[in-house]
Amino acid sequence: MVTPSSHAHGPRTSERIINRRLLGVALGLAVIIAAVACTPRDVAQSDCLGGSRPIVDVGPGHVNPYPGFPASLPNGTAIDARGETFDNSTLDAQGRSNAVKFHFIEGSRDNLCFVGGTISTSLDPENTPWATWHSIIGMQVLVPNLKVVGTTFRNEGDLVSFQVTATNWSLIGIRSDGGGTAPSGYIHDDCIENDFMNSGLVDDAKLDGCTVFLSAISGGTTPVDGHLNTVEVRNSLVRLQGYHNSFDTPKYGFDRHGGFFKWASNPVTDGVAPQLHVHDSVFRADSPGAYGGNSNGFLGLPPGTNCHDVTLINTSAWPTGDLASWQSQCTNITYGSTADWDAAAATWEADHPPM
Repeated sequence: MVTPSSHAHGPRTSERIINRRLLGVALGLAVIIAAVACTPRDVAQSDCLGGSRPIVDVGPGHVNPYPGFPASLPNGTAIDARGETFDNSTLDAQGRSNAVKFHFIEGSRDNLCFVGGTISTSLDPENTPWATWHSIIGMQVLVPNLKVVGTTFRNEGDLVSFQVTATNWSLIGIRSDGGGTAPSGYIHDDCIENDFMNSGLVDDAKLDGCTVFLSAISGGTTPVDGHLNTVEVRNSLVRLQGYHNSFDTPKYGFDRHGGFFKWASNPVTDGVAPQLHVHDSVFRADSPGAYGGNSNGFLGLPPGTNCHDVTLINTSAWPTGDLASWQSQCTNITYGSTADWDAAAATWEADHPPM
């Protein structure tokens, strides 16, 4: 298990950078020497902060959205955000806000790591209109090969949005939950928006409180063909939860949520989604979805998914056809209750102490 070092801020002197790299090497050796099981988050943290990457400490008083444009971030940089908070409660003149936004810059910002940190707003989670949330994004990504490790997201519109140039992304050990003070993480739109159909990985995540878990649908944009790409979801916990002022309340009513996978169904209007691999994960919904699904239903698993070793929670509330799409495509399904979810969440918590 990687033991996080103390998170200090100060001038980025060459001596400090050297010391950080020596500490990173020590951490990496500790992982090898200590014969203990590590989570994917621990391994990714060690890879990002314990190797030869240049490291940037975010530090207090950072710009918003971080890291600003055009901040210099050489390829391969690791951004150490542990202990920092990114608040995007203030909207711009167009009603938009991002806490973190990685602009694309040719020849720079490839293969970045972003480690730790909490991204959140202080907006009313139940009564703020959905139209407001639709323009609020915790992290917007336009760079390729970004790895986000151990970051916490709370009370956002989209948790993370990957744009056309954000190829081969990874979300490892991230979390969205209420932190013990709220019933969920309150992600009011998509937990993960991948509407440009890029390849990606969701590993070791706890996403408790998504309106929609994962989106891959072009919508109003030019349809994108992502059939050569793959999105993999593994070792993760996903729970859908509505909130009071949910999407289009005149049509759907209050306190609603969408589906697990908002997935392209019509190549002409929606584009072609990536191949989806889902395994060793837990999915919970306590009520039917109202929108944002796919041709197999709002809670349905998209056609053609490679699926095995999943646990489905509270399926007595799921429409029959939605559940059948999992049963027909997945091998080794386990069915569970709220108590099983609570046990899985408690285990995840024990394995993922604060960074």
